[in-house]
This record gives sequence, C-alpha cells and structure tokens, in this order.
Amino acid sequence: MVAHRFRVRSDDDETTYWFETAPDRWPARQVSFAGADRLPVTAASLTELAQTREEFGLLGVQLYEAVYGVLAEGPVEEPPDAEPVTEEEFAHAWRQARWYRHCEAPPYDSGPLPAGTRMIGEIAPTPWPPGVTGLFVGLGLPFDGFIDLPWLPRAAADWPPVGTEVELEVTTLRFDFDEAAASLQIRLRPKAAPPPGEPWPRPVRP
Repeated sequence: MVAHRFRVRSDDDETTYWFETAPDRWPARQVSFAGADRLPVTAASLTELAQTREEFGLLGVQLYEAVYGVLAEGPVEEPPDAEPVTEEEFAHAWRQARWYRHCEAPPYDSGPLPAGTRMIGEIAPTPWPPGVTGLFVGLGLPFDGFIDLPWLPRAAADWPPVGTEVELEVTTLRFDFDEAAASLQIRLRPKAAPPPGEPWPRPVRP
C-alpha cells in the first residue's frame, strides 16, 4: 500500500486533522488535535477497528471509539488547502496522540462504559499467587475485567477469593494490538472493601 498523508485545519472547530489514506482514499489512520492546546482527540486506525470488531463486536467498536475517537467513514477528500506531511511527521503526530489517549487523557466519559460505571464481577483465577499483581474479573462479556494492585487490600490474605462476587466501578479501558488480534481489558476498582479479616460484602443488586 502506498499511503498518502496530509493535514488540514478546520477553523470552525479549531481542529487540525491528520490523515493517512490508502490509494482508494479510505483513511488507514487518523489523528486530530483540538483547540489552542492541541489536545489529541482522535488517534484511530482502520486495521485496529477491524480487529476490534472481529474480536468483540459492536460493543468493542463503541469502546474503541471512546478511547481513540471516531475514524472518518468512507473516502476522504483532500481539500485544496491541505498540507502534505511526511511519513516521519505523521509518525510523530501519531505517537504523540496515542500517548495522550493512553496515559494523559481525562477519564473516558463517553461510550457504553464510561469511568465510574457500576458493574458486578466475579473474581476469576489468575496464573500468579495472590499479592503478586492484580486480579482478573469475569464480567459476562467477551473480554476480562482487571483490578489493579493499588485498589486491593495491602495484605493478600484479605483479597476476595476466586468465585467472590464484587461490586466494582470502571476506572479506564485498555486496548492492545498486534498483527493478529486485539485485546481489551476493563480496568476496575472495588466500590467497597471489608475491614481486615472480614468477608467481602455482597454486591448491591440493581
């Protein structure tokens, strides 16, 4: 594929759009920076979107768009005032936008599972003993949940055992991609933890 790369600024919403398009003008990757602070609001890939749809269906696509923004649909017309960009310039913009969307963006507040969403999960087995790192959580979805270590009691003996139902809330979303597939985790924290030595409270059902 011989990619074509350009950027164009929209004065209407003070956003600069960067496109990497295939010969058919469909966007392979898209980056956008909004406002005077140039905050990255889009860093989306057509390949990743297709992998996500194949692995996780419509729900996965909605979560991908909550993290990386919405890729343009259909062929992209290059306007007369577009500026050509090199492969290196696009790669730099892509890395900058992806880093922000992964590590610096505010908690995701859109999509079907915004930060703070309440969920009920069941503690699942892990390949490591308690206390090493966090816990997997079954959510009844085509992907796992995960409780990070800082959200668990200091003593591993006070962690919820496998099979325990726990009331949780979403903290963030984590995607990973390789050439073959996509992976997705919902990162969670317990809504309530018991005092040391006490059993975990039963979740409050809606």
